[in-house]
Amino acid sequence: MQSAHGIPWPGWHLMQALLVGGLVLKLAVSGLCLAPTALWDWAGPKVSEAATHAAGPADSPPSLPRLFSLMHQERSALQARASAVAVKEEQLRILQKEVEDRLQELKGLQLKILDLMEEEKRIKHEHNRHLVSTLTAMPADRAARLLEKMEEETAVMLLRNLKGKEAGAILAVLSPDKAARLSQRLLQ
Repeated sequence: MQSAHGIPWPGWHLMQALLVGGLVLKLAVSGLCLAPTALWDWAGPKVSEAATHAAGPADSPPSLPRLFSLMHQERSALQARASAVAVKEEQLRILQKEVEDRLQELKGLQLKILDLMEEEKRIKHEHNRHLVSTLTAMPADRAARLLEKMEEETAVMLLRNLKGKEAGAILAVLSPDKAARLSQRLLQ
């Protein structure tokens, strides 16, 4: 898509100017970064000198023995840090092992508790089944007297496990209030 003057589109000159400007800026930054260090002579302290607060003339470079001394101090500090880190890592390994051991112990306890809960549930179900068969074998009036004295939750659970005809016969013999409450709870 060209215009009548042979320019591809109206913002073409602006785009050319921006591209040329960007290239010139990139060349300038690259030239500054890659320039010899004599152009960028920064008089600030070196890392090791700043850490030790060297007292000496700022214009003269540090002497070779001074550099060796600073390097030895840095090496000693690094070795001390490395040994401290190694000690901390060993402590963390010990703590990790203890946590893993305790976690395994807790998992074992959890499995035992789940087994005990299943066993209790099985025993309770067995007792309930036995009680239901006992109620089924009783005459309705005796079963009603027994349910009359039980907690309502237990009575409802037993009535749910009885056949409809047997549960109806027992409810018919119960006092009207107790029969109504139990019937209401049976619907829930």
